[in-house]
Amino acid sequence: MKVLAVVLLVLALLVLWRMMFMGYRGRALRQRRDLPRPIGSKDWKGLRDPVEGVYVSTTDAENALDRIAAHGLGSRSAVQIGFVDEGIGLLRQGARSFVVPLADVVGIGHGPGMVGKWIGKEKGLIVLRWKLGDRVVDTGVKPRHPAEGAAFAEQVEELVRNRKNTNPGGAQ
Repeated sequence: MKVLAVVLLVLALLVLWRMMFMGYRGRALRQRRDLPRPIGSKDWKGLRDPVEGVYVSTTDAENALDRIAAHGLGSRSAVQIGFVDEGIGLLRQGARSFVVPLADVVGIGHGPGMVGKWIGKEKGLIVLRWKLGDRVVDTGVKPRHPAEGAAFAEQVEELVRNRKNTNPGGAQ
């Protein structure tokens, strides 16, 4: 009797896990149709001012619980975030690396966490807000060294400020 209960419990857990996997995969397929694939860099060796950390996730900017699963943007990985010729580069280990063009950067800030990682500290994550196609998204990175993360965020803020001063009408 106990063996039967254990077998049924294991089967129920496997079915539940399978349903969760299929739901996540379905989300990724739906989003893949609606969202363009982020660009890559031609020269990752040219990554300047890299900050090491953990890539947490990319979520919809208007709904922090809506993880972007398409194109591997929802999976955690080790990352180096820095500057490349094309914009802000996220060089990921074990996942697809990508670049956020500077023209698509809306802003940068800090947060206590997001889907996939909740630190609880007010400035635990760097949160990069950018445009992916017609959608505004937030990408979270937990820097290994908070001081380096803060310096990187200041550099991005300066670039965004300079772009807005050069383009006061907001046209990109």
